[in-house]
Amino acid sequence: MELLCTDIHAHLVPAVDDGSRGPLDTVEMLRGLAALGVERVHSTPHQFRFRNDFTVEELEIQAGGVRRLAEQAGLVIEVVPGAEHYFGERLLDALQKGEPLCTFESEGGRHLLIELPLNQPAAGVRRVGELLLEREITPVMAHPERLVPRLASLERVRDWIASGWKLQLNLPSLVGAHGRDAEAAARELIAVGEYAFAGSDLHRPSELDALMRARAELRRLV
Repeated sequence: MELLCTDIHAHLVPAVDDGSRGPLDTVEMLRGLAALGVERVHSTPHQFRFRNDFTVEELEIQAGGVRRLAEQAGLVIEVVPGAEHYFGERLLDALQKGEPLCTFESEGGRHLLIELPLNQPAAGVRRVGELLLEREITPVMAHPERLVPRLASLERVRDWIASGWKLQLNLPSLVGAHGRDAEAAARELIAVGEYAFAGSDLHRPSELDALMRARAELRRLV
């Protein structure tokens, strides 16, 4: 797992979800990421949630807007398009219809970032993973530590890994940003080497302090 040289999960697009509220927020978050040594960041607005149903082309345009903000601010950080796909009927429909999805490249293969519901158990996780793998796309589960122990046991998470899913750590989980249970789960998953990716999941500039502390903690643990 990279120590956040690449951040695959950040809500940087202004005013499309519960992330950046405007260009000033976006620039401040980009500046903070660059100061932490992030060289590449995936702009990942919520997809199939908050009434968002963007095309791949629209997501690329949004990332281009974030990229221009970075350039105008004189920041040396690469911005690439992405999305945090909400696990549900719309995602399943897109898969069954073979719709284009906003994937990202890693280690020579395509990956898709997916968020499971945090307020109810998700059914069909293995099936969605199978459908993606049939398209040669690896499913990546965003912040699984937030599911444990409320909605999924660590054993269930490991079962999803065995079926082909990869995991993305929310770095701020390591310093209690999502509660003590999520912190404990994150530390246990790190200890056994289950995470493939790390991300900031930044929504606000005010979260940069926790991210800085979390990155230092990850360096200590890994």
